[in-house]
This record gives sequence, structure tokens and C-alpha cells, in this order.
Amino acid sequence: MNPIRKRKIEAETVRTVAMMILAGKVKDPRVHMVSVHRSELSDDSKNLKVYVTAICTDKKKEKLLAGLNSAAGKFAATLSTKLNLRMTPKMSFVWDEEYIQGLDESLRLTRKPTNPD
Repeated sequence: MNPIRKRKIEAETVRTVAMMILAGKVKDPRVHMVSVHRSELSDDSKNLKVYVTAICTDKKKEKLLAGLNSAAGKFAATLSTKLNLRMTPKMSFVWDEEYIQGLDESLRLTRKPTNPD
């Protein structure tokens, strides 16, 4: 697949998923306060991973991902219509550990060291 087309699909996926959640198109009560960070389309265009985070406990995190994965078909159908895709990729939602680690690292770097004296 053309790399420019691939990036366009990935970017539009992030926009579409975020807007559908904000607009209340997803009626699942498990899906709320989600931050959509990035998406990755496989080279064969059959699979699409969407990376998300939210402020929640581990137990609620699993419920959130289950809710998003149950609504994946609705997201994929909207994306397919919007981008005129011939083949709709199978969407799956994944917790974005890299984003969390990046936040932790930036907080660690910006904190002023405490002076024990």
C-alpha cells in the first residue's frame, strides 16, 4: 500500500473514533473519557490497531477495551464509508503503554530535584 494512503487512513481513524465517542455515537456505558492516541494499519491492510488510554483502574481498563472492541464494527463501517475503502480492516483497540511510559518519563525529567539540605 502507498505509505501516504496508509498514513491518511491511520490519521482519519484517530479522528473518526475520537469524534464518534465525543458525539455519543457509542452507546456502550463502558466507553467514556477515552483518549485516542494513534493507530497502526498492517502492511496488508487487513488489521488496524487503535491505541487508547483513559484515567481508570485496571479493572475498568479491561471493561473499557471490551466496550471499544464490541463497537469496533461500527467504527470500521463509518471509517470505510468516509474513506471509500474497498476492504475494511478489522479494528482492535489496545491500551497504549508507550504513551503512559512517555508521560512518566517527561514528568520525571521536568521535576526539580529535591534538596536534602
